[in-house]
Amino acid sequence: MTSVPPIVVVTRACRLDWNSPFFTDAEQRPIVMTVACAALDDRTRAAVVADVIVAGDSSVDLAHAVRELGARGNDNVLAEGGPGIAAQLAEADLLDELCLTISPLLAGGDAKRILDGGPLQPPARFELCHVLTDDGFLFLRYFRL
Repeated sequence: MTSVPPIVVVTRACRLDWNSPFFTDAEQRPIVMTVACAALDDRTRAAVVADVIVAGDSSVDLAHAVRELGARGNDNVLAEGGPGIAAQLAEADLLDELCLTISPLLAGGDAKRILDGGPLQPPARFELCHVLTDDGFLFLRYFRL
C-alpha cells in the first residue's frame, strides 16, 4: 500500500481531461465522485483512469460520498474546495476542522464568503487551535467544538 492517499475529484458533469498527468501519472489511483445523471460515456471514460463513485442523482451527496470513502478505509478526509463545497460540507455537518489562510494582499471583486450557501442553524462553533505566520501570511487552524 502506498503512503499517498487517493485524491478525490467531485464533479457533477464528469467531464475532465482524462489524459492529464493528474490521472495518467498518479501515484495512487484517483477517485472521481460524480452523479447518476452524468453521461454514461463520461463515467465510463473516467473509470479507465480513476475509481468512480456515484453519490447522488443530480448533485453530489457529500454525506454519502464521505461514507463511501470511509467504507474504503479513508476515515480522514481533507476537503480543499471553494465556498460552495465548504457550504455543502457545513450544511451536512461534516466539518470538524477549518483551516484558513489570510494573505497580505488586499484585492477587490465579487469574492464569496468562506461558505457560499444558506445560513447554518445553529451556527457551528469552532475553537482556534493553531496560528502560524510566514512571509506576511497568517495560517489559522480551528477545531469544531
